[in-house]
Amino acid sequence: MKAIPTQARAKQKRAALIAAASECFVSYGYHNTTAKTVASKAGVATGTFYQYFENKEDMLRVIAKQRMEELYQQVPSATEFLELSSNVEKATVKPGATERIFHQVLELIYAFHEQAPELHQILEQRKELDPELAEILGQGEKMLYDRVLMFVNRFNIENADAVAFNLFAMAEGLVHRQVFSRPMQSKALTLQLGAAMLASYFDNL
Repeated sequence: MKAIPTQARAKQKRAALIAAASECFVSYGYHNTTAKTVASKAGVATGTFYQYFENKEDMLRVIAKQRMEELYQQVPSATEFLELSSNVEKATVKPGATERIFHQVLELIYAFHEQAPELHQILEQRKELDPELAEILGQGEKMLYDRVLMFVNRFNIENADAVAFNLFAMAEGLVHRQVFSRPMQSKALTLQLGAAMLASYFDNL
């Protein structure tokens, strides 16, 4: 990736190109989007595109990195996330506490995926062909997974990593089904029932 400019005017041009590229990827698809179409959408010359980006692959990585930075701002700290007592025995956790935690997890994953879902799908498809893009996206998934693992580690549970992985995979699967397929129920109901299902799985370990 090329260095981010420091001058205000250059920053504005770069931001306009990023916004234009996001729209072009969604409207025309990845393969039909070119530096020329992005530059035209942003109202600048094609040469300007190459002042800030190597190619459209580089542009997609920049978009992914920007999405990860937005996710970092949304995800609460570990202290804020874990609204439980200092006890480490599951038996001492107040009724409904685990369900509230998993509701938070689902909300975080949902918020990340419902922002430009078409663009998210393109990123998911392209990461299979671009290791650098996969690494950028993996950082966001790892952060969400780590929040689940922090919660699981509060309790004396064997194979905590595997339990956290299963919980995160189930949560992400629910969100993918709701966002990327024709939803069979409302978002609110998905979050409510999904949180109850995850809490039931965890509470019965």
